[in-house]
Amino acid sequence: MSVRQWQERFRAGDFNSRDLSVQCEAGWFDWFCRNDALAGRLEKLSKIVLGIKAPFILDNYYVWFKNNCPMAGPLYDDVRFEPLSGEREGKYFVVILDCPHELAKWALYTERYGYDAPEFFSGNVRNMVQYINGMAAELEQGIQPAFLLEKRVVSKYVLRHEGEHGIPVYRDGEHEFSYISRKDRQLRKVMVTDSMEALPPGYGAEQAERHGELYVFGAEPPIPEKTPVRPKTVQRGGRER
Repeated sequence: MSVRQWQERFRAGDFNSRDLSVQCEAGWFDWFCRNDALAGRLEKLSKIVLGIKAPFILDNYYVWFKNNCPMAGPLYDDVRFEPLSGEREGKYFVVILDCPHELAKWALYTERYGYDAPEFFSGNVRNMVQYINGMAAELEQGIQPAFLLEKRVVSKYVLRHEGEHGIPVYRDGEHEFSYISRKDRQLRKVMVTDSMEALPPGYGAEQAERHGELYVFGAEPPIPEKTPVRPKTVQRGGRER
């Protein structure tokens, strides 16, 4: 059922029962908690689903729910927004609630940003649904926000300085990102700009590290981009014909 239909049925009380078949109809797909705990967990996650106002998500997505069991820490839940068409095409996203390993109560993971770190997180459900509703127009029109390119550039910066792939890059705000260094487990803050004429506050031009058309500023000294070495021309002996 679409998100709009789910909202109507939830408000009508169709998913109030603790009966397992009812909770599966509501969208539970996988869980590690007791069966009779699903209704209460659904009630908490419903705050996100009921907050959706954007018509594109209401009519083009369905939701399903998962109760997760991490290697360390308590169980936590998420709600997944899947396109009804069956084709994700960068439009799939997940909202996680109360995961002990996240930086805030609510964390949004999107296919477009990647699953190494959340695209957005907040301690307030109102801020989370506001962000998702604002994101809907971008998903509908296939718009790629500037921060997606910035994140890719920061990932290259991290690889250059850490020498390792797969280090999560967190988005902290407008042009602001961070990552945890594998060298000392300390948080590293970085900023991105598209012009040397608009230096981030607190940074000097000497701290800029260029990546394509963008500049990354961090606490560590810049590492220049390696210039490709051209192979030497081999001179053959003898006369030309």
